[in-house]
Amino acid sequence: MKDFKYCIWFCPDMNHIWNHFTNRFPAHLSLKTNLDYSSALDLYSKIEKQEIEVEFENLMCDEHDGFHALFYTIKNFHNKPPWWPKNPHMSFLYKYKKISPLEVHHLYSNITQKKGILKHICVVKCSGHYSTWKILFSK
Repeated sequence: MKDFKYCIWFCPDMNHIWNHFTNRFPAHLSLKTNLDYSSALDLYSKIEKQEIEVEFENLMCDEHDGFHALFYTIKNFHNKPPWWPKNPHMSFLYKYKKISPLEVHHLYSNITQKKGILKHICVVKCSGHYSTWKILFSK
């Protein structure tokens, strides 16, 4: 299993429609991954709570060390905050085996809302199976 250690996620509200298409975690944009606990808390404390509208661009699959992800890339926009990641994407599906064309088609066909507001900055412990990852702090 891939260990991302502590991560900072930017998420929509928990009742947002995008969260109906994930497998046991909230839809999220990873701001930073592979942090130790102290670094995660430090970064979290420096990011001011704000709302940012994002728009999806391309649906993509990726694989690293047997960890498969299905995500939408985020369209570029002006006035990004300084902590904005280099290649932002909204994660929807994680698996430890190949993502099927049917799963890609399902997400592509059913997510009709391609714009949304991200509101919550979270510190997440991302060790072990993705279904056991835990949000530790959220603002």
